[in-house]
Amino acid sequence: MAASSMTGFGRAEINLPGVRLSVEIATVNQKNLQVSVFGPEAWPALESAASGWIRARLQRGKVTARVTQAAASATQRQWDQEAVANSLDELGKIAQHCGVKLNVDGELLLRLAESSRRSSVVLPDFADAETVVRSAFEDALGNLVIMRQAEGAALAKDLNERLAKMSVMITGMEEAEKAAPTRHRDAMLKRLKDAGLNLDVTDERVLKELALFADRADITEEVVRLKSHIAQFSAELQQPNSGRKLDFLIQELLREVNTIGSKASEIATTKLVLEAKTEIERIREQVQNLE
Repeated sequence: MAASSMTGFGRAEINLPGVRLSVEIATVNQKNLQVSVFGPEAWPALESAASGWIRARLQRGKVTARVTQAAASATQRQWDQEAVANSLDELGKIAQHCGVKLNVDGELLLRLAESSRRSSVVLPDFADAETVVRSAFEDALGNLVIMRQAEGAALAKDLNERLAKMSVMITGMEEAEKAAPTRHRDAMLKRLKDAGLNLDVTDERVLKELALFADRADITEEVVRLKSHIAQFSAELQQPNSGRKLDFLIQELLREVNTIGSKASEIATTKLVLEAKTEIERIREQVQNLE
């Protein structure tokens, strides 16, 4: 299973006697896992149970789960005659207090009746419905995971393309720095000649200076580590729940590139270092979306 995105949505339905509920689970980016569950007041135990089901399937992200009742049909809702009568009585008292006449017509009665409609649906105890509710949550989570995996695959494709660009840049840095000792030698001998010192490349002092420069400018270790980190990064993209490890690898990539930048003696290398740092930042932004 490859890495998946932290953004997704899943939905399922709960069918109970006389009532249909919907389960909707949405997730967005967040460093750790945060779960919020909202459901019917009649089911206070839902939050704890559903949080456990969600945490068993997801590792990172801000998760919001809602259980809501589908719109009630006409047979599911009843007129509340007592409530309408009480409302009329209260309106009459207010009208009398204000010194106005209350005209009761069909339109007023309809408005009061509609506002006081009450649902005839009574939810079963959560303990009795838990098996059905859990099955619906599993279905919603399954749909959510499918969506997250699809987006994760697209992110992995983009990241692998960026890693390929990084590999080309690293090769360019390596090639550019290979010419540095020769350029430094030629420049040093020219400066010596211009200063009236006729030393050649076989002079011990010249050889020592060239050896010191070559050691300071050598980026072989950094290049080897960068190539290793890129290979690890690509491999981790094929693994689930790899977001945190990828965060670490990004830090290592940036550290090695910065070290090369501090050693760089060629303008071409410096330019490639700047480009690589920009690419690493783009990679970091994309990794923030992975679980």
